[in-house]
Amino acid sequence: MISILMPIYNGIEFIEDSVNSILNQTYNNWELIIGVNGHPQNSDVYEVAKKYENVYGSTKIRVFDLYMLKGKSNTLNFMLRYCNNNYIALLDVDDIWYPNKLEIQTKYLNDFDIVGSNCVWFGEKNDVIPSIPIGDISEFNFKQVNPIINSSSIIRKGLCYWNNNDLEDYDLWLRLRNLGRKFYNCEEILVKHRIHQTSAFNANGNHLKVAELLAKY
Repeated sequence: MISILMPIYNGIEFIEDSVNSILNQTYNNWELIIGVNGHPQNSDVYEVAKKYENVYGSTKIRVFDLYMLKGKSNTLNFMLRYCNNNYIALLDVDDIWYPNKLEIQTKYLNDFDIVGSNCVWFGEKNDVIPSIPIGDISEFNFKQVNPIINSSSIIRKGLCYWNNNDLEDYDLWLRLRNLGRKFYNCEEILVKHRIHQTSAFNANGNHLKVAELLAKY
């Protein structure tokens, strides 16, 4: 089974599309854990997310009010305690999976520690396919480009820990690459990544912090 983590601070207006893309998966051996962080207890954002527990029931989709937490990294690390499975998939609330996403990737989980896929952008930039390495990328120089699309990734649970910074996904890939872990990117486009100005990466100007992160490694 795969535990899917969906932390939510901004972007609740996109949740119907993202959750439906999980419900429509051809691979059904998953659980979805949604964590709403950084809002007051019992916030409107939490109430909107909570209704999705009723789609499959609390054993399939669980929603937690993590009002006491701030930051995506802290939220992801906390959500791991609720996971029942040995593989973790990530889906940002503003992104969408193609129906065969999990089915295709599960074929590679026995041989690789982190499995991602190609993606296409939509929203403010439509039909753009970013240039990332494909296939076995275990020996790829991760300093050239962030090679794993966050919402495409499936990771062995024991490798999951996000440092508290604004580039938590890239930081994790760089750290695991340094540890010699095995990475694979499926050539198929399995994720639609939404580009909008209020997304976390664009809103925080995190592209300016990449050089600082690379220097760390």
